[in-house]
Amino acid sequence: MHFLLALDESRYADAIVAWMARFPHPVGSRLTLVHVLEPWDVPKTVAQADRTALQRRRDAGAQSLLARAAHRLWNAYSGVETIVLEGLPIYELLRLIHAKRPDVVVSGTRGLEAAKGLVLGSVSQRLLTYAPCSAMLIPAKTKAARRMKVMLATDGSPGAEEAARFLTALPDLDRITVLSAARPISPLDIARGAGGDKRKARELAAELMKSRLEAAQRAVERTVKIASLSGATIKTSLVTGHPAEVIPRAARRSRCDLLVIGSRGLTGREATALGSVSLAVAQQAPCPVLVVKPS
Repeated sequence: MHFLLALDESRYADAIVAWMARFPHPVGSRLTLVHVLEPWDVPKTVAQADRTALQRRRDAGAQSLLARAAHRLWNAYSGVETIVLEGLPIYELLRLIHAKRPDVVVSGTRGLEAAKGLVLGSVSQRLLTYAPCSAMLIPAKTKAARRMKVMLATDGSPGAEEAARFLTALPDLDRITVLSAARPISPLDIARGAGGDKRKARELAAELMKSRLEAAQRAVERTVKIASLSGATIKTSLVTGHPAEVIPRAARRSRCDLLVIGSRGLTGREATALGSVSLAVAQQAPCPVLVVKPS
C-alpha cells in the first residue's frame, strides 16, 4: 500500500508523523512525504543576494522538516521518499497524486478543533473533494493507540463495502464497530403521502421508519460479513438521525481511534453539487477520518 503524507510547518506536524508511525498499515507499505512551499513575494527592494539567501534558508527548512519526519518513519515503512515542491499547495498536491498514484493521501486538519470542522477551501477539504484516491484526515490533537478501535459507517452501498475490504488489509485492529444510520422521516414526505389525514400520517411514518431501520440492519449485516475477515472483534450499532450528525456523535461516545466511511467515488463538481456525507462527517469527527474511495 502506498501512502502520500502532506506535511506543513505547523507545530502539529510532529503529532501527525507520530500517528502515522503507529498506523496499522500492511507489511511492505511505502510512504511519500511532501511539503509544498507556497509562493513567496519578496519586495523588489531586497537585494538579489539577500533574496537568494532567504530562498536557501526556506528550502533548507523544508528539507529539514521532511528529513526529521523520514527519520521517525523510516523503520515503520518499507520505503520513505521525500519531495519538496513550490506553488499553490492544493494544485501541486493534486498533480503529485496523479503522478504517484498513492492508495491514500494523508493530511492534517491544521489544528482546528473538531467542533469547528474543516475550513471551507482548506487543503484538507479540497483533497477530500478532488483527490481521486482515498483520503485520511488527522486532527492535530490526536494520539494513535497501539491497537486501534475503528468505527465503520455503512449504508450498504458498494462504497461502504469497499471501506470494509480496506480494513481487512490493516493488521492488528482491536475492534471494528459497524454502524448504520437510518435517516429520520421528513414531515413533508408524510404530508404528501397522507393527504392531510393525521392518522394515516402516523401509520405512514411508522411504516417508513420501520423500512429504513430494516434497510440499515441489512447494510450492517452485509458489511459485517466483509469486516469480520479482518480478525478484529466486531460490534454493531444502529442509530436514527442524519448521518452527518449521528455518525460523529457515535464516534465520540465510543471513543474510537479512527472513523472510516466509504465514498461513492464522486470528485470535483459532482461531489460538490450532490453534497458529501463523508465531507460533513469529517467536519465534525472527533478523531482521524479515513474516506475510502473506489479503487
